[in-house]
Amino acid sequence: MSASEHPAVARPRRSRRSRVVGALVAVAAAGALAGAMAEPASAGSAPAAPATPKLQNCGWNEAGGDDGRASYEHCATDTNVWIQVTRWARGDYHRCVGPGRTILDYDATGAWYDSNFRGGLCSHPGDTA
Repeated sequence: MSASEHPAVARPRRSRRSRVVGALVAVAAAGALAGAMAEPASAGSAPAAPATPKLQNCGWNEAGGDDGRASYEHCATDTNVWIQVTRWARGDYHRCVGPGRTILDYDATGAWYDSNFRGGLCSHPGDTA
């Protein structure tokens, strides 16, 4: 009987869950290390790809942006959601918005995601209720 097979020397078995968690931690650490060790672009390299347009702040954005209009920025990339829009001197309403920036009414005074309205998700950006 070898030393590794001896019951007094045998290591305790780790659970499958702890092995999976350990493997995930190792992969994440390796990815972070690889990113940190990447060489910076040299002056003679090809130009970088244009950056995607930076989103404003997610959620409600006051009027006064590039076009002077209030907007709602939906930052998720794979869902359409219902927002509630408040307006000055007119009634509030719900609107379905997709990912990205949605320009709101000229008199909008606020907008927020409404998870309680029809479950929060919708199918057709632009729909109102």
